[in-house]
Amino acid sequence: MAGVIWGEKAGIRPLRPRDASALHRFMTDPEVGHLLYEEKSGPVPGPLLLAFTLWLNSLAPRPEWAIVDEKERFIGVVRLWRISERNRSAMLTIFIGEPAYWGRGYGSDALRLVLREAFGPMDLHRVELHVFEFNQRAIRSYEKVGFVHEGVRRQALLRNGHYYDILVMGITRPEFFAREQERQSAARETGVGRRL
Repeated sequence: MAGVIWGEKAGIRPLRPRDASALHRFMTDPEVGHLLYEEKSGPVPGPLLLAFTLWLNSLAPRPEWAIVDEKERFIGVVRLWRISERNRSAMLTIFIGEPAYWGRGYGSDALRLVLREAFGPMDLHRVELHVFEFNQRAIRSYEKVGFVHEGVRRQALLRNGHYYDILVMGITRPEFFAREQERQSAARETGVGRRL
């Protein structure tokens, strides 16, 4: 997966070791960190360890991409994990680490790009994600792409002394391609084209 795969405004490309310092900055930013679910205790690995990890990952490509803006500036990460070949399913994690890009459509665009990979070359049937109930901006983005609310992990997240629900959302291949067909029809009607 060399190079950038472009959407309407965002692109995705493989993560590179030189992304490590920006990735470290994203992960240690309190505003961003508030929206991330930490599954391991302890501090975020430093930039050198992150760079080494990214280099190791590049030796055996993984479904993990950097999200970039129109000028190829690294602004976030999206990845597929817990991939089940037997069930043709995966979990998805995405975050925009540059708050200046929040709410501007970059996440939705990157989501569509990754789902095209998931439901195209990777031949998956279903992708699932989890989102915190208070992250309304992300929820709207997922709904816009076609994710459906499937369940709730009640009071599964502790933030600032309060428990919050984690929402479970999913999308299947037929749902995604039906939504994409609707988007393309609407774009043709309004004359809005995709980036070439």
